[in-house]
Amino acid sequence: MDIQPERDMLKDDYGNYYVVSNASGDSLTIINAALYYAFNQMIDEEFVAKARELYPNDVACGKFFADQVMEHIEELEKPESTGNIYPIEEVKKHYDLHVKPIYEDSFHM
Repeated sequence: MDIQPERDMLKDDYGNYYVVSNASGDSLTIINAALYYAFNQMIDEEFVAKARELYPNDVACGKFFADQVMEHIEELEKPESTGNIYPIEEVKKHYDLHVKPIYEDSFHM
């Protein structure tokens, strides 16, 4: 199991997806995928233009980030993809996981 940051994703038993934001030895830092995308996007003119192009009608901004997660999942599900979506329970057998919640602190699993 060779998990790479920002490429691979984890999925829990509830259907939540996580992006690996950092990998160091047998330790992974993961963050909910929608939050990962939301906190890595600046709200600027380019963002607003892209959102207006994708969604001509008013939508919640969360839709934009949820769709980015779906695009990531779809890329990983392609046969030619070098990445993978791993079950979180399987990953926990091989790695020490550190989960980044919404706020700045993190907790350990």
